[in-house]
Amino acid sequence: MRITVLLFGPEKLAANTSKVLIELLDDRSCRALRSALRQAIPELQPSLLTSRFAVNQIFVQDSHILSEGDEVAVIGMVSGG
Repeated sequence: MRITVLLFGPEKLAANTSKVLIELLDDRSCRALRSALRQAIPELQPSLLTSRFAVNQIFVQDSHILSEGDEVAVIGMVSGG
């Protein structure tokens, strides 16, 4: 299954793109997606340690199972008040 992952802010700059296409085989969890992103774009490794995933605009845990057509965004650490 192919997943399009949206990147913003520092993650977008590190990857030099706003979208990444990742192929997931057997394991369709966000945990597997995080691992695949680390392998595909090593520059994302530091931020992936603390980033969260939003699937269809809802924050999810790494155990969340992705479905075909899901919109996935990497949401990095933000600060402000």
